[in-house]
Amino acid sequence: MTNPIVRLKPKEDIRLLSGHPWVFSNEISNVDGQPANGDIVEIRSAKNHTLGFGFYNANTLITVRILSKGFVEPQKEFFAERISTALSLREKLFNSRFYRLAYGESDFLPGLIIDRFGELFSVQILSAGMERRKDFIYDSIRELFSPAAIYERNDTLTRELEGLPQSKSVIFGAERTVDYDEDGVVFRIDPFHGQKTGFYFDQRMNRIFSRRFGENARVLDLYSNEGGFALNMAHAGAREVVAVDSSQLTGSKVSENARLNKFEQIRIESSDAMECLDRLSVDNERFDVIVCDPPNFARSKKNVASAKAGYRLLHKTIFGLLKQSGILLTSSCSHHIFRTTFEDVISDAALKSGRALQLLQRSGASPDHPLLPSMPETEYLKFNAYRVI
Repeated sequence: MTNPIVRLKPKEDIRLLSGHPWVFSNEISNVDGQPANGDIVEIRSAKNHTLGFGFYNANTLITVRILSKGFVEPQKEFFAERISTALSLREKLFNSRFYRLAYGESDFLPGLIIDRFGELFSVQILSAGMERRKDFIYDSIRELFSPAAIYERNDTLTRELEGLPQSKSVIFGAERTVDYDEDGVVFRIDPFHGQKTGFYFDQRMNRIFSRRFGENARVLDLYSNEGGFALNMAHAGAREVVAVDSSQLTGSKVSENARLNKFEQIRIESSDAMECLDRLSVDNERFDVIVCDPPNFARSKKNVASAKAGYRLLHKTIFGLLKQSGILLTSSCSHHIFRTTFEDVISDAALKSGRALQLLQRSGASPDHPLLPSMPETEYLKFNAYRVI
């Protein structure tokens, strides 16, 4: 069978030859054949050299997501092999069966996210090629793991970029929660109803790192979500933790997790983070540790300027609330905000606040979110720890 051919413009093969797995629409000279969205196509350079094979989608800026250099037929055996390869890495990294099992392009499964919660599996499909083959994916999971349940969490706006509808369903099994022990801190996870795919594994190592600053500390946890950092700080012996999130639903999850761990020092504020910071500033409150893990401030390049202004104001306000030699643990999950940009904004906010910084730690997502050095898009999370003088 001859696959349709996507031909690139001159010199547009350089990034692909370095290992980047996407072909953008403005890099394409022409398409030989009439591929449907989700079909496998062959990518060729302007000099007619085959560069790889991948999923085609004419509806999106990312027109081709490369699967392999040679032709493959992505059926059940293909998915079983690649998911097994991803599994072998996670089994080396973690003792428990709670992790991101498949991280899209980084695991050579473009547009596929699988989170594992013991015997429960949460799947998010973000490309038309994966959407057309999702039955193979679910069959592979059932064959490899004999799961208690599989949940389809396609209720994300990202799918609209691929021309795919949002949906959410129980593929196999029934809705249920599961308890996850994160090195002594227990979280009750609801994979079907929780945010995104059910839980944020990406901050796992950073949460555990944060414990070293928690003993006898007064802690402010901004954008606390379900209490990941708040619970870890309480576990470390913080005398008081104020967990701030605008969602009352996530606040109730913090309460549930605090009760589960018998932590009584966590106080929940259902409030906008900046409004809460303004109130705390007026009341002249001070904290030993402030954690800041906001949502994505820049979902596209056009939002970068406003995102920088938002980060600058946020951190300038935070610096006014930190005690001398206090600790700031701060994150950005915005891919379009590069690490150097993020750090420059924080340094500028500190300078304008009359504070000096010591950078203690730079990190990113936990290793079940591996990076492709050739693909900067896989490095979205930035986490920095500072001492503020």
